[in-house]
Formats: sequence, C-alpha cells, structure tokens
Amino acid sequence: MSIWQPFRDGELIRIESMYSLFQYHYHKGYCFNGAHDLFWECVYVLEGTIHASGDERIYDLTPGRIIFHKPMELHKFSVTSDGGARLMIFTFTLNGHAASNLKNRVFTLDAEQQQLLSGILDYAASKSAQISIPPELSYSQRWLAPAAHSPFYLQRIACDLHRLFLSLADSGSITESLSTPETELYRKAVRYMLSHLNCQLSVSDISRYCSVSDSSLKRVFAKYAGMSVHRYFLILRLNAAAEMLQTGKTITEVADTLNFSSQSYFSVSFRREMGISPSEYKSGAPLPASPSGHLLLQESEHL
Repeated sequence: MSIWQPFRDGELIRIESMYSLFQYHYHKGYCFNGAHDLFWECVYVLEGTIHASGDERIYDLTPGRIIFHKPMELHKFSVTSDGGARLMIFTFTLNGHAASNLKNRVFTLDAEQQQLLSGILDYAASKSAQISIPPELSYSQRWLAPAAHSPFYLQRIACDLHRLFLSLADSGSITESLSTPETELYRKAVRYMLSHLNCQLSVSDISRYCSVSDSSLKRVFAKYAGMSVHRYFLILRLNAAAEMLQTGKTITEVADTLNFSSQSYFSVSFRREMGISPSEYKSGAPLPASPSGHLLLQESEHL
C-alpha cells in the first residue's frame, strides 16, 4: 500500500484589506509631501521617473520599479521626468511571515511580474467601467467599488498580488538606495533620531551631531521628508509608541518611557498624527482610512 505524505501549504502572504487602488499621471515637479500610514503602500512606476523616500532611504525609481512602504513608514515622492510620471498606487493590510522580506525594499520587476500588475490594472478598469461608481467615493478607491457587486473581484486582485509578492519575497531583484552627500546627511540624521527616541532633541542637537548648520538640515528634510525636522522626529517617536502599545504597555508607560512632557501631550499628538487615539489603537479599533491625509492629498491633485 502506498503511503501518501501530506505537504502542507503554510500561508506566507495574505492581504486582509485594501484601502486604495488607482493609477494616475502626475506632472513634472509634482511633490507628494511626507506621510505615514497605518497600512502598507506600494508605488509602482509605469512611465517616467520619480524620487521616492522611505524612512532614511532615498531612491530613483524608473519604469518597472516598485517601492514597498511598511506600516507607519515615513514616505514621500516627487516627479522628476520632463513628461511627468504615470504611477500605480495601492494600499492594503498584509499578514504573513514573508511580509518581512518586502520591508524597506525597492524591486525591479521582470516581464512576468510587470504583467501581473498590468493585468490587475486592465481587470480593475474593465470591471469599474461596467458599474455606476458612487459619487461620494474617493478617486483613489473607485477601482475597489466593483467589490460591492462581485464576491470574486477583490480575491482575484489579491491572488495576483499574492503571486507578485511571493515572487518578489523569494527571488526579487532588489534596487539599491541612492548614496550622495545629501542622502548620507539625511540618513545620518534619521539614524541619530532613531537612537534617541526617548530624548527631546532640538534641531540644533541633530545638526550639531551631523556637523552641518540648522538651515542645511532643514533644507534636506524639506527635500526628502517633506516636513520639518521637529515633526519628523515626533512621528518617529509616535511610531515607536504605537509598537509599544501593541506589546501591551499602558499609555502612561509609553509616555514615560519615551519622555513625553505629559500623557496629555502624548495622547493629543498621537491622535493628530495617527488619526486615532492611543486607547483606540491599543484596543484594536478599525484603522482610519488615511491617518496622514495621504489619500486626500492625492485626490485633490486628481480633481
């Protein structure tokens, strides 16, 4: 008698929810200022070139490249090519052990991987054209509207994204970040902040460590982070706070550990930047659609 040995399929990647899915042609010079969201985001370049940042990393993205922004990662992009840039952008929640293989990464897609994303775009556009889109639905979510009419729609898109993500996590071609005097200064400053999250650093403290003037440091952060040095450091501290809340620490413990001036200031800052209160976040309340205002900024550009 033959003995059949089962080979179990451990699900390494799973998209739980999607928040946006769209493509758009941005004009040269368009700049999406810094954001940090509570979900994953991918920006895929179809045409043109952009500068993109993720935390302390800076990249030149050309057609066929995709950047993964993990939850709460500070990110920004600006369009650099004369003819503008056509981008595919989608946001989602992602679970599974293989998700760690996508963090802090930019990939150059091969022909088969590019075809997976092209197929999603064609399918979404075709299905969306067949229905009446609710006028109140944001531009960035209109290609998700067919999910209300077909139980198969989102799973078909998720299946193709699962195939892409598994392919990239397994053997994707990784693109290296830029290394210039400016990007190295930016990277040094961010890493210094990350090592002093329980301190109340001033701009002068950071510029002194980096051996540059305050104005030089501010200029670099305006260019690569799209926000002030002070706000960037605050968001890094709040991101650390969110991770601590998930491990079971109380709001008081988090505020004390990170040396916020008061629990009240910590709670107000957390809600303002995250779009949800610390207690709501700790209890597992549903995430806001766009805590950083990211989708609203994109939508204003479309309309």
